[in-house]
Amino acid sequence: MADVVRRLETEKLLLDSLSEYVILIGVVQKDTTRKKVVASVGLTNAELMFIHENGSPMRRIPARPVLEMTIKHATDEMFDEVVNTCVEGILEGWTQNDVEKELKKMCMRMETYARKIIYDNDGRLAPNAPAVAAKKKGNHPLFDTGQLARSITCELSKVNSGNFKII
Repeated sequence: MADVVRRLETEKLLLDSLSEYVILIGVVQKDTTRKKVVASVGLTNAELMFIHENGSPMRRIPARPVLEMTIKHATDEMFDEVVNTCVEGILEGWTQNDVEKELKKMCMRMETYARKIIYDNDGRLAPNAPAVAAKKKGNHPLFDTGQLARSITCELSKVNSGNFKII
């Protein structure tokens, strides 16, 4: 009987802990400087991502919300499945490490999805202005050297007393 109670307590703790996890997606590295290229603009990858995500009417840059699209996709297509898998796993005896491994898989899928939006150039992003397309010799928004796409990462964090701890 004590084993059953202990297992139920462990399951409850793990189930309750699911709400403490946070997924961060974007350019979340400490160093977001760009590698030197011929035409460097002096902005970091994080700054460029912010500008492209929100657009800049003053600079006539349309919003290209890669991260917003990724979060919507994750919410609509991944979240329920991952949570259900975690709940089923916990009821089958998963540990916290197993739960975190499943959540990190979701992070990897989100990272891949965000990068794929940029790499695929499938029409979801506003096209380049004609002058930019001519300069780049093609119309592939957000892609020149690939640095911005590669800088998008996803991290699993856990909130403890209001503080984030990267896992």
